[in-house]
Amino acid sequence: MQYCRASRHSRLAAAVFAAAMLVSAVAHAAPHRPAEDGVVLERLSPATVALRSLRGESAALKTEAKLVDALAAARRYVELGRTHSDPRAYGYAQAALGTWWSSDHAPPELLVMRARILQFRHDFGGALAQIEAALKADPLNPEAWLLFASIEQVRGNVRASRMACLKLIPLADPLIGTTCAASTAALGGHAQQGERVLAAVLARPTAGSNSERAWAWTTLAEMRERLGDAAGAESAFRQALALAPDDVYGRAAYADLLLDLDRPRDVRLLLGVDPAQADATLLRAALAAKRIGDADAPLLLASLAERFAEARARGDETHLREQARFALELDHDSASALDLARRNFAVQREPADARVLLESALAAGDRQAAAPALDWLRDTGVDAPRLRGLAGQLAKEMRR
Repeated sequence: MQYCRASRHSRLAAAVFAAAMLVSAVAHAAPHRPAEDGVVLERLSPATVALRSLRGESAALKTEAKLVDALAAARRYVELGRTHSDPRAYGYAQAALGTWWSSDHAPPELLVMRARILQFRHDFGGALAQIEAALKADPLNPEAWLLFASIEQVRGNVRASRMACLKLIPLADPLIGTTCAASTAALGGHAQQGERVLAAVLARPTAGSNSERAWAWTTLAEMRERLGDAAGAESAFRQALALAPDDVYGRAAYADLLLDLDRPRDVRLLLGVDPAQADATLLRAALAAKRIGDADAPLLLASLAERFAEARARGDETHLREQARFALELDHDSASALDLARRNFAVQREPADARVLLESALAAGDRQAAAPALDWLRDTGVDAPRLRGLAGQLAKEMRR
């Protein structure tokens, strides 16, 4: 079943890649010259600029390309897609693999690459099937264990994530193993211990890359934020963004902290005014702009609404959390927000997912709809005073 699904994805990615090549050909055709040289014809997002710089490499790859070359190109696209949260990059990554995407004879490194692409699409079951096959062939593959832990953490399976982190620790750089273990420990009710251990490891020299160190600092920041240490969280976010200034996840998470601290102007300074930025950061920029009453708030809201409508038309449900927040906080449609938040929580169960479900249920006056998040809070024992406060509000509202 997995390879049938992969084959369908392969055909889709090939079509996307071909369409992108066609668009490129049109874009590079002789344009209509404006009356003045200073006229701006198009503003490109950083992700688009980076994608264009890599596109020639993938176009040069043939179906008979060596696997090592195809994987190298796919890896560059996946890293770009992760940094900028851009789905196009993952389509290019799949296209770069060519016929290797659906090959029945796949070495572990190819299986892990397939899993990364499927993970981004929230096909977690498909991704885990690829990882399990990779680990069967190579039980000491650190990349596979880390990805396994990450997916199970997103799915709310703390015990499975912890087991994978324990497998990872002796195989990876101490920073990687510790970040994995600390993050999982925090979701299992041991945030203070996890925070202390991770902070101590971050103070030591490491062979980790900038992106890996940024991930560790962002993880530490989120743990501190959930524990109510706003100053410590902000310091860690700044460390992370100094290492990876373009990281969309880190910038969005830092913006959430600033919004909770009622500092929307700082959010605007952090995220800028570009309406072409990623969905996650555009949402936070729009929330800040609306709170301040900035003149471009209607433009940002309209851009978001258009993007989310296009995503629904495509059947794309990778950003349901952001869509739920848009419906709740900007569109003030609690019923739609609750529907989106419930669907999102059925797929991924992290603290931010629980928060939007609890807030939407509270706004809609529907405690029963929040049951999955309440069960998750009870079962995991996660240290998150804000979430527990929301759960208490729901219980209080329902007693009235």
